[in-house]
Amino acid sequence: MTQLQKYIWLIDTIRRAGKISLEEISSRWERNKDLSDYKPLSRTTFNRWKDAIFSQFGIIISCQRSGGYLYYIENPEDIDEDELKKWMLDSFAISNLIGENLSLKDRIIVNQIPSAQSHLATLLEAMQGNRVVLITYCGFNKKRSYTFPVEPYCVKLFENRWYLLAHNVSYNKIRIYGLDRIESLELTDNTFKLPKDFSASGFFS
Repeated sequence: MTQLQKYIWLIDTIRRAGKISLEEISSRWERNKDLSDYKPLSRTTFNRWKDAIFSQFGIIISCQRSGGYLYYIENPEDIDEDELKKWMLDSFAISNLIGENLSLKDRIIVNQIPSAQSHLATLLEAMQGNRVVLITYCGFNKKRSYTFPVEPYCVKLFENRWYLLAHNVSYNKIRIYGLDRIESLELTDNTFKLPKDFSASGFFS
């Protein structure tokens, strides 16, 4: 388990409990051998994770001293009002939950998300640097594929499929492309400027 997954586990444990003591957190941690190898969660480790969670996610874990030193999420609205952060935390939490119950693997059915692994990472890298991407794409019901440059504006997960919203340089139009229809994808050295008034949520509204 990565350090990030441990942070997610702690956030999810406190979120689900509402308010919870360090003793109970440690007990839940210790009972899960896949997470803890049956070792308790020390206060020093807990405090270190709490500080890292605030640094990485902006999530504040506070302590209510009256009633037995209970820990809670002080700013839950920062999770609930941020769709990406909520989705990420929920996804990690579900992953952790399934990992805790691998003995039920034959009774838990999931669907693979097409191309999430093969293309998503490269597209996010391109979006970070506003770099033009050369894609080879075969549209639905098309007999042949085409290669052309696009400027990646955003990606969207919809009905278990990833999509790319991009400016097609050749046609000078904004188009939507299914990641599962992309045959190959290559970063170029060319860069672009994202329009100042562009809003991903506004576009899809």
